[in-house]
Amino acid sequence: MMKVFIGSVVVLLIIGVGIWLMLSPSFKKVGETASKVKEQFKEEENGDNNTEKEKQRNE
Repeated sequence: MMKVFIGSVVVLLIIGVGIWLMLSPSFKKVGETASKVKEQFKEEENGDNNTEKEKQRNE
């Protein structure tokens, strides 16, 4: 009986943390940072300098 109770509490905590991360602004920041890093890797992989894109970002 106690194992079932402890397991249920652990599952609820994991679900709660997941929902909190999805609703949290910090989760959005992590996603934005990940997409920026992904873009940089794509640029390096293609070997493009893409100065035009950099100019648009700075404007």
